[in-house]
Amino acid sequence: MNILYIAYSCNPFAGSEDKIGWCVPYEISKTNTVYVITKEEQREPVEKYLQRHPLQNIKFYYVDIPNFYKKIFKGFMYSGRLNVWNRRVLPLAKKICADQKIDVIHQITPIEFRAIGDYGKIANIKFICGPLGGGESLPNGLKDYAKGHEIIEVVRSGINRWYRFKLRITGKLNRCDYIMFANRETRDFLGLDENVPLVTEIAADEISIEERIVPNDINNELVFLFAGRMVYRKGLELLFDAIMEIPDEWKYIVKIVGTGPELSHLKHRCESNSLLSAHVQFMGAVEYSEMQREYEMSDVLIMPSIRETTGTVLIEAMSQGMPIITINKFGGAILVDENTGWLYSGENRKSYIAGLKNAMVACIVNPKEVEKRGQNARKKVKDYTWKRKCDQYEKIYKRLNCN
Repeated sequence: MNILYIAYSCNPFAGSEDKIGWCVPYEISKTNTVYVITKEEQREPVEKYLQRHPLQNIKFYYVDIPNFYKKIFKGFMYSGRLNVWNRRVLPLAKKICADQKIDVIHQITPIEFRAIGDYGKIANIKFICGPLGGGESLPNGLKDYAKGHEIIEVVRSGINRWYRFKLRITGKLNRCDYIMFANRETRDFLGLDENVPLVTEIAADEISIEERIVPNDINNELVFLFAGRMVYRKGLELLFDAIMEIPDEWKYIVKIVGTGPELSHLKHRCESNSLLSAHVQFMGAVEYSEMQREYEMSDVLIMPSIRETTGTVLIEAMSQGMPIITINKFGGAILVDENTGWLYSGENRKSYIAGLKNAMVACIVNPKEVEKRGQNARKKVKDYTWKRKCDQYEKIYKRLNCN
């Protein structure tokens, strides 16, 4: 087949959406002819990789937008930039479809529903979109953790409702021949049927799925790991509140990897509290290529996000034999279960804190269960490799073209 991918984010040397935008076309190109349209900023890393590792059956195109739009569409207004980019891509996509006899267009990044391109308008070409996220909102019991950032959540909610309205009046969703969602919250927000598939947008490299070889018994302390950007929605305040409920004498540490605007405040809170300072270690920023070591030296990944699509770190940690602690919502609730980690729930702030604390305590008091669930997590990830994912995508493409 001839397949055109729309991949705003596409970088062979990065993680998150950049990795999604790179790995799917790369894997599919092993058995198909692939064309990729990405943003101009990706030209340097993509061409650098291709110089070192020439690839067959794949060609990249780069599209830029005027700097004016980059200056005004920032932060929670970033969706505007994505939609401007999609509009500039559409004529090129039409030309590629005509010149290369494209069978399928698949928009894989951005993954947010606010930035679905109108590629369904291209005649006689099947258009697939997703997996999509972005429709998540703060659970009622966790809204206190957005204190000081309420305006962001209010504006974001308004923007989401506006884009949902636009999708309905423009019929853009109806022009998608096949659509997938990364979590229930986004599918439900758009009011779509439960039969619309839920598909984890992230995957693992097959070579990364290995048995753990580094014992994590330093001073008999259980090592929890958090990895992510220091922003309020990542839930570090919730995590610290849970730590405050765990007896001080218990042996464990929580390593915090990452940086961001909340780092100074979070460090100050820990330095001001003897219990937190005894158990929390800030590791600073760690290069994506160096994260392997952090996973190897940790026992359990904690993702306490109060709003999230899925989180690439989940798959990365599971592929290293680490069980997961995360909220029973968003994409993590699709990927993690009682055999591969601990999902906590709540109705209010107090019960969410208790749920997270209880999950951590269950790990501290029963390291054998941690090891067992970690092994299960590694086994489960074998069903979530890029090859498996792309095999599933290819079946969808073929089915659509047969129909």
